[in-house]
Amino acid sequence: MILFRTSYIAETARKYSWMMNGTTRKRIFPFIWPWQNASGASLTPGKLVATRCFTIIYLVIIWSIIGLLGFASTWDCKSTWQLALQCEFAFWIRNLSTEPILFLRNLFTTPFIHNGLDHILFVTVLGLLLMVQSYEAHFGTRKTIIMFLLAYLVVAPFFAVLYTVLIHYYPGSEFLNYVMSRNWVGGSIGMFQVYGALAVISRRPLIMLAAPVLFEAFNLMVIEIHPQISIMHLTCTFVGYGLQSTLNWK
Repeated sequence: MILFRTSYIAETARKYSWMMNGTTRKRIFPFIWPWQNASGASLTPGKLVATRCFTIIYLVIIWSIIGLLGFASTWDCKSTWQLALQCEFAFWIRNLSTEPILFLRNLFTTPFIHNGLDHILFVTVLGLLLMVQSYEAHFGTRKTIIMFLLAYLVVAPFFAVLYTVLIHYYPGSEFLNYVMSRNWVGGSIGMFQVYGALAVISRRPLIMLAAPVLFEAFNLMVIEIHPQISIMHLTCTFVGYGLQSTLNWK
């Protein structure tokens, strides 16, 4: 009886050890404080930099661009040389058919451009300091870079091809003309894709995936953002979840 109880206690302790050692992989939202590792232990400054390399470098770059050039514009590409320069490196769907080389180049540059204080704060606070650095702590810098960039190398080109084809069949579409006539910038689709990938290790993935759906419903109905923004965010969320599940990264 004593042996049975001892083995039962040991098995129970092993089963629920995540509650004692601080691991975050059993939470519904497996986020981590920026100064902690995946087990919840505090990091030294050197370890913090080593485990959040992508997050830190990306933050330095996007805020440096704001400091040097100011905010970009989705429409105005002529008022100042700073606006013109950022428009040159922004993502334009129409470039797919008119300037394909620029289209490909700008898939790598547009994540670093932001068009307003609300935009960059959203990406910085909710995206990088919550979602992206948590994923990086769990899965490492290399996988974080890959997951983040795949939003721009897979999802963005997919919609560019789709809209370029559709505009030929529905040239009078207000929606299609809008998305074709402006540029699209920022790190939000990358952060949503990373968020979706992070949901794979959630204790309740469906709850975690439902959060951005509710968030974008609020944005559409209350904030009244353009539907294309929500379409991209949600698509990247579920693509990230699918990629992470398929790749089975540990």
